[in-house]
Amino acid sequence: MASTIGVFQFSSAPIRPNLCLLSLLAISWVAAPSDSAAQAGGGASAVSSQTRQDNQLTRQVQATEENANTQNLEEESVTARPLSGELGDVQIISEIPHKPWFYITVDCQAFYNSNVLYAESGGQKFSAWQIITTPEIGFAPQIQDEQYAMFFPKAGFRYQFFTYATAEPGSPPYNQTGISQNNFTVIDPFISLGWSFSEDLFITFSADANVFNGSGRDQSLTQYVNFLDEYPLAWQATWYHKLASWTSTSITGRASYVLANPTNFTRTDNNLTFSWSTNPTQQLSTQAYASFRLAKYTGTQLEDQFNNADRLDFQQTYGVSITYTPFEYVSLRGFVSWTKSDSSVSVPETGDYEALNAGTGINLIYKF
Repeated sequence: MASTIGVFQFSSAPIRPNLCLLSLLAISWVAAPSDSAAQAGGGASAVSSQTRQDNQLTRQVQATEENANTQNLEEESVTARPLSGELGDVQIISEIPHKPWFYITVDCQAFYNSNVLYAESGGQKFSAWQIITTPEIGFAPQIQDEQYAMFFPKAGFRYQFFTYATAEPGSPPYNQTGISQNNFTVIDPFISLGWSFSEDLFITFSADANVFNGSGRDQSLTQYVNFLDEYPLAWQATWYHKLASWTSTSITGRASYVLANPTNFTRTDNNLTFSWSTNPTQQLSTQAYASFRLAKYTGTQLEDQFNNADRLDFQQTYGVSITYTPFEYVSLRGFVSWTKSDSSVSVPETGDYEALNAGTGINLIYKF
């Protein structure tokens, strides 16, 4: 799986987990799907969709790591310091802390994928380097009214660039055109609402619109084309528990229904992730996780593409990461992860495969 890498962040307030309200606003924001999606190759769409799903898991796992670091900072800031009895009655006037409502973030990660086409065997199975760059802007107000302070609304727009660089000689046509022919971008407006039931439990409802665009997928076209659209409606629950001052654990469950064009990519996703984080020092943190995904495809069969009707996929991913934060706003992260996938239907790509990933990256967040 493609893991998010590095955390390079400017932040004037702690990052809180957001939990999301179902809304069709993000879907209606995007123009109607293009007919070119149905003309694009199913294999290329499958690879791009799987890469996107891997990246989504990465962000989900990284959010639990950020939550652990936030808890440590909050505990330090509220530590009580008793006043001397000789001072008598003392009135303390403190300024209400400013809570930013907007943020801008740019994340860049580079990683090595041992099976970049998610193929089972043969000439289609070769490794490559990949770079994912994600600029994002969002509106995430932190409500100060105690009656509604447990809600965390969020809306934003992210634009992801997925770029490949061949690491091994591939089979035709990649040994001639290069894996860079699979480069693609994803436009993703999103909206969500989080609900904090307690310090340990968070629920999120969300809606996204993922519009895939790329070049080289149809050899008769030279321009960038829209080859796939996915619209996930999801809910997610995260249970976070601090075991000691230096270690914590979390369990995250996510379920989504993904409408898609072409319709043979429509599916139901269920994901369960376990993670364990440690903070041996204030600047250093580690994380180990295991994630299990069950996907049921509900789309119809298309004439020129492989059969996704009644297809059931099971994927398991295991990973570890280490993050170094020399300053409050700068972090560097390295990771390694391994994914195994099994499918009930024999498909050319992303059905039955194994893939090893390793990389690093950097991220910038500015909140205002």
